[in-house]
Amino acid sequence: MSFKGIRGCNSRVSKEDQEFYDLRQRAAEYYRANSVPQNIEGVLNQMFLEKPDDIYGYLANYFSQHSAKAVICRTEGKEVYDGNGQISAQADVYCIIRNEEKWVSSGAVPSHGELASGRTDPSGVAEEGSAQSHALETALSWINQPISTMLRGLDPSDQTTIDKILSDFFLARFLEKEDEKRKESEAEEQKSAESTPEPAPPPPPQPPTKDKKGADKPIRKKSVCMEQCLPPADPPPCPSPPPGKKSVCMEQCLPPADPPVPVLPGCNAVGAVSLAIAKATARLQGTPLYQHIRLLRRDQTAGDLYIPFPMVTVLSCGRMSPGKLHLLEEVIVLPAAGQRVREKIAMVLDLQKEVKRILNSTSKTGTLVFPVTDGGALLVGFDRVEQPLDVLMEACANLQLTPGKDVHFALSCAAHTLLDYSKGKYEIVAGTLKAPGELMEVYESLISRYPGICALIDPFRKEDLEQWDKLSCALIGQPCCLIADAAFCSPPRLYGDKRLLPPGVAGVVLKHVNETTITDLLYATSEGRDSTTILEQSGTEWCDDYFVDLAVGLGVKLVKLGGLMGGVRLARYNRLMVLEEELTRQGILGSNQLELPLFGTSVSPGSESPETE
Repeated sequence: MSFKGIRGCNSRVSKEDQEFYDLRQRAAEYYRANSVPQNIEGVLNQMFLEKPDDIYGYLANYFSQHSAKAVICRTEGKEVYDGNGQISAQADVYCIIRNEEKWVSSGAVPSHGELASGRTDPSGVAEEGSAQSHALETALSWINQPISTMLRGLDPSDQTTIDKILSDFFLARFLEKEDEKRKESEAEEQKSAESTPEPAPPPPPQPPTKDKKGADKPIRKKSVCMEQCLPPADPPPCPSPPPGKKSVCMEQCLPPADPPVPVLPGCNAVGAVSLAIAKATARLQGTPLYQHIRLLRRDQTAGDLYIPFPMVTVLSCGRMSPGKLHLLEEVIVLPAAGQRVREKIAMVLDLQKEVKRILNSTSKTGTLVFPVTDGGALLVGFDRVEQPLDVLMEACANLQLTPGKDVHFALSCAAHTLLDYSKGKYEIVAGTLKAPGELMEVYESLISRYPGICALIDPFRKEDLEQWDKLSCALIGQPCCLIADAAFCSPPRLYGDKRLLPPGVAGVVLKHVNETTITDLLYATSEGRDSTTILEQSGTEWCDDYFVDLAVGLGVKLVKLGGLMGGVRLARYNRLMVLEEELTRQGILGSNQLELPLFGTSVSPGSESPETE
């Protein structure tokens, strides 16, 4: 009998029965409001028709589709070791999933240019270690406290909103730091002004002397004030150079280096959280990271996906090499189009083995031991600029590869590290200095002599605008272009005005470092900029192959993953092969042709770099 029936029989109802009845009524109303009876009836009927083997698995899959969307619960910062054995900050993202807090993903990005390098004195090493500890503590505190609080309850799939919050947070911290510096500078100036002693009173005038006739002789003495207030004399004009020679003054009067871009300690916390959020969304949606990045692109490209061409570093002959040659920081190999990634990697491996065989055969000290750089390239010492290219040409001939057809080469010059400011020249070889004009002649000679060279990366400092312009004009009609790496300020733009690219630059090298968010990378490679962008893995190694998914999702034309030495780097090349096979099975792998020059048109002189607005 129902409760109403009991009440109709004039029966006494206890307080407990009344409360139980009210509870049942509220529960029934709650379930009806959330369509629970209808959904359960529907899934039971459907399950009976399908008769699955795993009944409860079937029910779990059904109800998981009707569960609420995951929201961010908190972010947590952890200390982890990178591939170089340095402690860095990692951001973990926790979400509320089906009423439970669960770990979803993690992310870490390097902090590039945060600390000075190359210090050898004990005090410098101690200072660098202290700065690293401070940067790590700052990054962890940002992730654990303010960033975690700001992102709590947000939808992780709203990447744009989250990245805007992260960028605004970082900008506020940056402005606070600048304000602190300004106040410290004003305090030092005030202290210096207070400590400056007052000028001594002038000495009393001397009595006039008598001349031969007994008259007063005036004292002819220059005024001290007049002497001090006179403008300095102009420097003597530069002597005219002899016929056929350049003026030494012109060689030394190079524009000064721009101040380095300020890097705020702990800034990599912003980039790490942004990456972790993107990986969390891909995991929650059950899609690969590259597909999720592709859907975030502004152009919403619905066509085929492309596998970027790998730029493989084979040799390193810069300042760190044992030889005298400093100019070629990296010699990079680009296999020709029409091959699978597996075939390209196999070809580069064969070329690298042949290079080692040639160097061993010409060695006078027996079998050589080849050190490996942090980027996975062979560290080989040479004494002349032509030597590494001659070895590569011989290796190509032995393998029946035609430079400029089967294989191409890009030279990373890192010229900003070679300039001797006291002499105004570049030290391309130990003891051999070249003026900017002479260095341009070296490049022209290399390009004409070795037809496989398709790109020069950082051939000059970014301040040497005239040399960039002249070299780009000299390369018109040739299959070689200029690329800016150190001469390009990677996004985001948080430090004053936009920085201009040197004239004649056809492409830029983009890195995911510091406070760069996923939205920053999307903007930098959108609106046609993907065809002028090389995405490069930073020197810091992470046991994570997300970078390959990032390159495919962004749609860049070229990707620079380092050399073919080391398990971490080869894992990225393996991921590149896996994605190629996956896109082929899905029938959405587009044809990415390698045409020369690499980038069809150069960025116009004085144009703005693709940075975040």
